[in-house]
Amino acid sequence: MIKIEELKAICGDDDSMVEMLLNLYMEEYGQCDSVIQQRYTSDDLDGLFKISHELKGMFSNLCAQDAMTLAQIVESSSQAGTLPEESAIKDLCQEIRAINQQINTILA
Repeated sequence: MIKIEELKAICGDDDSMVEMLLNLYMEEYGQCDSVIQQRYTSDDLDGLFKISHELKGMFSNLCAQDAMTLAQIVESSSQAGTLPEESAIKDLCQEIRAINQQINTILA
């Protein structure tokens, strides 16, 4: 989950900046759990590496440490040429859905 108070502090308590970042995430990555599942199912290691690498950076920017760690697990495995464990994919996708729900609540 996003540590929203940390994110606000980084943004200088500027709510419009926080909203902009959250909207950007939703536009770019709001459906990424489906993308990850598709790439996992099709053994697309390069695609998994790319999306998990992007997510790791985005989650770092959004103060979502747990999600960043989960993305890093998928990134490391796929970068090494190994299909990640199914549990790693499920955990990452579950965290993404929780973050999406959190963002939708904040932006409502």
